[in-house]
Formats: sequence, C-alpha cells, structure tokens
Amino acid sequence: MKKKTAAEGYTIIERKQAGEVMIVVGHHPTAPSPYVTWKAYDFTDFSSFHYGHYFNTRQEAMADFYKRLAEAWEHYTPARTLTKRKHPQKEDKKKPSEPVR
Repeated sequence: MKKKTAAEGYTIIERKQAGEVMIVVGHHPTAPSPYVTWKAYDFTDFSSFHYGHYFNTRQEAMADFYKRLAEAWEHYTPARTLTKRKHPQKEDKKKPSEPVR
C-alpha cells in the first residue's frame, strides 16, 4: 500500500507533475479551510510545498488545481524551452535593400 503524504496536517489527495513543478491538492477535515493547493519543485525532490491557495470545498480546490496545472504546464515543461519564439521587432525588420545604381 502506498504511503500517504501529509503536510501541515493536510493529506495530499491529488498530485500532477508538469516539468520541474508539481501541483498538489491537500485535505484536512478539521481545518478552517479544509482544502489547499500547493506547488512543489524538483530542486526539493517535490517534498516541500509552497504558495498555498486555501478553499472551503473540494470543487473549488480542484478547479484551482487544474488552473495551476495548466499554468505550470505552460511555464515549466521542456517543450517550451525547445520552441524558439521570434521577437516581434526582429520579424518586422527587413534586410536593407541594395542601393539602386
């Protein structure tokens, strides 16, 4: 049986990794805000949770979880670093034409 992860009294009930970041959902049945979403990073071996968003319902927490996961996917996945984006000003510049003689 897999060991449950807990942080600050919250049991991690959902987790997904996107590149170097992991987004998690925690639940603590007796806390004033029983649900939380956090970020965990590769450089901490995904063992330290940061930037908590706290919620009263699982539905709110899951909506935030998927929003944060989409943001993480956009910013932290390797595919993003492989795609070179062209600078708008450089695209608009044309090579100087040769003078007419």
